[in-house]
Amino acid sequence: MNNTLENKLAILNRLSLLKNIGKIILRIIGAGLALIIGLWLIMASNMGPAYLPHIMNGDLDFWIRMTLLGVGLGVWISIAVWLLWLILCCFYDLIRRH
Repeated sequence: MNNTLENKLAILNRLSLLKNIGKIILRIIGAGLALIIGLWLIMASNMGPAYLPHIMNGDLDFWIRMTLLGVGLGVWISIAVWLLWLILCCFYDLIRRH
């Protein structure tokens, strides 16, 4: 009977390890996709001719480009803050356990 209990505990330990690894992988993939989208927005803000040259004599183009640039940089800054927060939480848990 004790043998089955040890087997169940070993299986539970492996499952919790797999869950944690899965969370880490999903966070890395999510952060990578967000960084790619942010880079695409930053690049889109600087390429091509005027977006709507016939509206407001082309002045609307400046606001469209600055909005794309701001959103792209905002995504990058938010991802950096999020990753820093995760790292600090991990260090806090490590310090608290010991």
